[in-house]
Amino acid sequence: MTETIQNRWIAANQAMWDARVPIHAASPWYDLAGFRAGALALDDLELAGVGEVAGRSLLHLQCHFGLGTLSWARLGADATGVDFSATAIAQARALAADLQLPARFEQAEISVCRLGRLFDICFTSWGVLMWLPDLGSWADTIAAHLRPGGTLFLAEGHPHLFIWDDERDGRGYLPRNPYFRHSEPVTDSEASTYVDTTIHLGHPQHRWNHPLAEVITALANAGLRIVEMTEHARLPWKPLTWMLPDEQRPGWWRINGDPFPLSFTLKAVKDRNP
Repeated sequence: MTETIQNRWIAANQAMWDARVPIHAASPWYDLAGFRAGALALDDLELAGVGEVAGRSLLHLQCHFGLGTLSWARLGADATGVDFSATAIAQARALAADLQLPARFEQAEISVCRLGRLFDICFTSWGVLMWLPDLGSWADTIAAHLRPGGTLFLAEGHPHLFIWDDERDGRGYLPRNPYFRHSEPVTDSEASTYVDTTIHLGHPQHRWNHPLAEVITALANAGLRIVEMTEHARLPWKPLTWMLPDEQRPGWWRINGDPFPLSFTLKAVKDRNP
């Protein structure tokens, strides 16, 4: 895989995300009206995993159009959001100004992002890793922005989920994609959008699966120490048609009998004395 081809894949994904922003901002999925009224766009796993943020600096990587970043600002964090989509960053900045929330937003591709300042917390969550062809540079970006003693919190769909087909037949679940990493991405000719799968954007999307071992190794190689990792039998979206609502947690989805994990959370620390 050459750098030119990889950059072409990233540019295609960037155009796709630019096209998604106005659709997402108008969608009930993101409930922008509720957010304007004071709601937080954070779930229980994120809030518990990150913990108290008041008076602390927080870097939100792959922030989309900023609702998570602005939620941390509402909770008292000195929050900065980064995303590679210019349209998303413009939307986030407009929303911050409109709501008078003191968050900053920067457009940057994550693998080369260097903001020139250090943070107490790095946060990233839900549907982020599969857009990255190289987790080594992602982990280096995290390490470069964490101050000694700073923490990373990641919440993500489980890579095991990536392999399954959207349907099942009498033989059981059908594998669709490889679990293990390939140099070339899985490419979908029509990206559509998870907020309304009937919408056709006219853009392809390129995705890479990253096994748990790859995630952990990338962070360790960047000098971060894993202190906690938990696998969960629930997910805050419905990527498979045969998932069921989680009756105990509205807005979450699970599979009957919990046959395999659907998501995971991870915390890592940049030690003071590496």
